[in-house]
Amino acid sequence: MKNLKEFLADKRLLFVRSGMSVFDVTKFMDLHNIGAVPILDNALGLLGLFSERDLLRRCIVKNLDLNKTIIDDVMTKDVIIVEASDTPEYCLHIMKQQKIRHMPVVEDNKLMGLVSMRDLMLHDVKLKDEKIDLLNTYIQYNG
Repeated sequence: MKNLKEFLADKRLLFVRSGMSVFDVTKFMDLHNIGAVPILDNALGLLGLFSERDLLRRCIVKNLDLNKTIIDDVMTKDVIIVEASDTPEYCLHIMKQQKIRHMPVVEDNKLMGLVSMRDLMLHDVKLKDEKIDLLNTYIQYNG
């Protein structure tokens, strides 16, 4: 795999809209079994990201009413993004460096998807397994 655009080719773009309640957003996250979700405005522009960590630190700990709290008030607004042309390895490097678990991927300022550290680690393991299989095959037929 050469870039994140190829990595995201078979993944569905999941997002929520600005103005939703935190409760509705967390229900959406639970329904889709995701740990973070991009928040988009009506023109589909990226406004921020809401994660399980945001839920804990900005809502639960502060005892906010999840039905009355608007997602825009508690989402992460300064989001680090990567380009669709970047490699999965580069994205993983940035995530480790910045200590974040999710990154939006954009192309021409349009959201293409969201990549998680777990996605990238599984991809890395798969590549290494393929390399091991290739080397084992080489050893068996040339040894």
